[in-house]
Amino acid sequence: MHFITSWVLAFCSLALGRANDWGYPDWETDSTLSFPKWGGLCDSGTRQSPININAITSLKGEFDPLKLKNYDDPQSDLQMVNNGHSIQLSGFDDDLIVSGGGLLSDYVVEQVHFHWWSEHTINDIRYPLEMHIVHRNTIYPNMSMASEFKDGLLVIGVLFHASPTPNQGIEKIVEHLKDVKNASNINNAVSLKINKLAIMELLPNMDNYFTYAGSLTTPNCAEVVTWIVMSETRPVTFDQVKQFKEIEHEEGKQLTNNYRENQSLNDRAVVFVMGQKSGASGVTGSLALSLIVLVAGQKFL
Repeated sequence: MHFITSWVLAFCSLALGRANDWGYPDWETDSTLSFPKWGGLCDSGTRQSPININAITSLKGEFDPLKLKNYDDPQSDLQMVNNGHSIQLSGFDDDLIVSGGGLLSDYVVEQVHFHWWSEHTINDIRYPLEMHIVHRNTIYPNMSMASEFKDGLLVIGVLFHASPTPNQGIEKIVEHLKDVKNASNINNAVSLKINKLAIMELLPNMDNYFTYAGSLTTPNCAEVVTWIVMSETRPVTFDQVKQFKEIEHEEGKQLTNNYRENQSLNDRAVVFVMGQKSGASGVTGSLALSLIVLVAGQKFL
């Protein structure tokens, strides 16, 4: 298991480059900063992510339910690392598999990481936190090969809205951030052994979601990702997000935000998938919640 964890970390380091090769503007210090050019496909691609999702103009679709296997298993030796760009989890006890819906293959979880603020926006609303669950298509033997094919990767995006009530799943991660937040600990994994975390604890209802064809949101920005962005959000507190913002990417320099700016849709279809049992009320409730979050979220600025 530790060999697998090390391989995943090594791949991500290879794919994303060193922490000082690319980065994010510190918009909390200077809101006038322009987003940097990352080069290659990141600048020239036509199916880039993240995007702003317009819930009203999205196409409406209906698929069989998504099926999740082992997502509710408490992980006994989950590894967490500050990779200089995010907080990442890996080292799962068993394969976490998603299938069904509109997917033509099974996808297995490789790693989970976080962005503060959110990368995707819904109706131009940016949320305090976004979680990405990165999956590999099981027809490909590894991430390197999967990243060469348009159906290679699946990423489930979960947005978190501001709440006075702590998120218990997020808290199991936050309580270990002190062990990795200093720049001297970049790429040094720690084990989340105190409180076992099941990935299902971090997920909302999976009936309603948006899906589109896009890319990785970090270099090399490969356009090989099927995105599933959940329409229902999860709660997180101001203090929990603040602790993510204290992560260092360089000695003495905090990673106050790590989201990429929205990319052009370029005539891509965004489909809103409505669960067969959900009816229209699911998206209506989500939009109503978004209006509340828009007001509450300003406190993070």
